[in-house]
Amino acid sequence: FPQTFAPILMMLVLFPLSAMLVLAALFTLPITASLPRTLSELSQLGHELQAYSESGFRPKAHVLGVLSLTALWKHAWSVPGSVLLNVLSGVLMSPVAGTVLMTLLTALGSVLSTLLATPLAPIISQFLPKALTLTRNALEGGDIYTVSSRDKSPGWVRLSVLRLIGIVPWSGINIACGVTGVSLFDCFLGAFIGTLPWTAVTCQIGDIMQTVVSSTSSADPETLASLLHSPNVVLKLAALTFVSLVPILARDRLKNLITRAPEHEAESKVAMVKDAKSKRWWYKQWRAR
Repeated sequence: FPQTFAPILMMLVLFPLSAMLVLAALFTLPITASLPRTLSELSQLGHELQAYSESGFRPKAHVLGVLSLTALWKHAWSVPGSVLLNVLSGVLMSPVAGTVLMTLLTALGSVLSTLLATPLAPIISQFLPKALTLTRNALEGGDIYTVSSRDKSPGWVRLSVLRLIGIVPWSGINIACGVTGVSLFDCFLGAFIGTLPWTAVTCQIGDIMQTVVSSTSSADPETLASLLHSPNVVLKLAALTFVSLVPILARDRLKNLITRAPEHEAESKVAMVKDAKSKRWWYKQWRAR
């Protein structure tokens, strides 16, 4: 009993300790806004953080450090709210820099989540062995009787596709990788590639929101209509639309990439079965004589 449930006890201890560390880091930021629940509150928080970060190198490093720590913690423990952090990064940095940073943090947080879920594998294999086997086959591309090792797609490709098409929640993929023993390299690379488009979308939203706020609060404010027709905002909206639609439009192709078995593999299996049946028939005829 103690050995079986020791991982659960470890999780119950690590989670509050890590949460206290993140909360202590958040309280070091000189902000007056509370946890944002609306776009206006999020805009106010972004404005305060941007004003503080622009006062020098150390304040900027302070904000990015706390932001990074919070993002890692949220992804490691599958806590909702990472989208708000992506939007804030789009407010504080350029869309490219914010996308790269938050995608890297998402991938690292996914690896941490996988490591945290690894000790739970014996418990799940004891109580849910069939579910564990099905999950392992789904992540590894089938067993040795369905697809040969040279034909099935690599693990990181399958993980990337699963995140892109959005069938399985990202937190579920992280936990499944931990309990099925998927390599950390596949977890990291699959998370980085698979979460890149959606992270880019949310960071671009933050950048557009910051553009709107700064334009309307300036000494010579623009109207919303003129702002939306400006080339800069139109280009950002076009990029946002393109990046968000690519995974949706390519969903069927991505599914086929991880579910389609090679035709020549299927044909060879049928031929092998027929040959085995033929040999057994001839053997029975020979014994009958």
